[in-house]
Amino acid sequence: MFCMDNRIDCVREYVDNIFDGIGETENKHAAYIHSYGVSQCCALLALKRGLDVELATVMGLLHDVYSYSTGITKWHSHNGAEMVRVAFKHSLAGLFSDDEQILIKSAIFHHSDKDHVHDEYDELLKDSDILQHLSFDAQFGWIQGHRLNNVLKELQLPEPKISILPQKGAIIKPFVQSLVGDIAGTLAKRKIAGEGSDPDFMRLIRYYPEANAINELKNSWCAAFVFHCCFEAGLSLPIRIPDAANKTVKCRFAGVGAWYEWGMENGFCRFENDGFAPERGDIIIYSNIIPNEDKPENSAWHDHIGIVLSADLDYLIVAEGNADNRNVSDIIRRRCGDKVGCYIRIPRDYSYDRWETDFKTGEKRVQTPKNAHGKELRRWRGRQR
Repeated sequence: MFCMDNRIDCVREYVDNIFDGIGETENKHAAYIHSYGVSQCCALLALKRGLDVELATVMGLLHDVYSYSTGITKWHSHNGAEMVRVAFKHSLAGLFSDDEQILIKSAIFHHSDKDHVHDEYDELLKDSDILQHLSFDAQFGWIQGHRLNNVLKELQLPEPKISILPQKGAIIKPFVQSLVGDIAGTLAKRKIAGEGSDPDFMRLIRYYPEANAINELKNSWCAAFVFHCCFEAGLSLPIRIPDAANKTVKCRFAGVGAWYEWGMENGFCRFENDGFAPERGDIIIYSNIIPNEDKPENSAWHDHIGIVLSADLDYLIVAEGNADNRNVSDIIRRRCGDKVGCYIRIPRDYSYDRWETDFKTGEKRVQTPKNAHGKELRRWRGRQR
């Protein structure tokens, strides 16, 4: 980068390089218009509220970079904070202090949760996101519409003639364990190659936005295979559990360690010594099944992962990505108990709830009295900025 003297220019260059790679012209236009528009609104509101205009501008530019770069909108705010975390270590390294990085990541992490009140920079980005939509959207959801009116009052602007739609509950697609087995079995049979030339492989890793994801996951995509199958079967998770205050899960779900740590944290891990009998769709985590010469020195014991298709008293049939470390998907027959570390069984009613946790503090929100519209407001425990 040739912009180290201007941090906003550096971020613009980073964002532009990503947006220029969007194939669909309409999506590319939307990415530029919305992101730059929100950035301008952030700068305007920062001036009004006495906040740092430069940081506000950067938040606006970066807030939707994940969804535009991958086309995936589910948990795009949480995934966006994760994408920016990596960018701060590489593409945008050295530009922002640790405290500034936390402010930016927190704002991105919370910007989709417009139903609740967070810290001042978090609220700035949420309000700017809503304000930018005014130029082309005449209908707003319940909270979004009232957010907009509050911002317009703050700016001493008249309320526009818009339709405020009633608030609707989120539609939750249940996780179906047997469907995981169906999806995994179908994909594993295709003998997917862990190469950029294989479209099935590219679909498996589309969740990971960095340009070097292909090289990083080559010969190491068994966990990415599992994540894709579970995601397609209705499991709603970001690519990495945030770790601002809770540092339990240290890596993305493209790594076996994330699955094991997440499973243990939620009480989903099951062990053969306890008499557990695996079923179709369970996740299996292996213990030291990869030969030592084929993995880094001092690697963790959980070195491979797959999805159970069937099991009897003696053998398991398992769908695996990067089966036997050959960089190809396959269906493998393995003896029960042989190198099995544990299984993960995910409940049908599992719901990812980390959105209830403040990014900065790790504390959960508490309920406060209702507002004038009869809507319960929620704030965070601890000091508000």
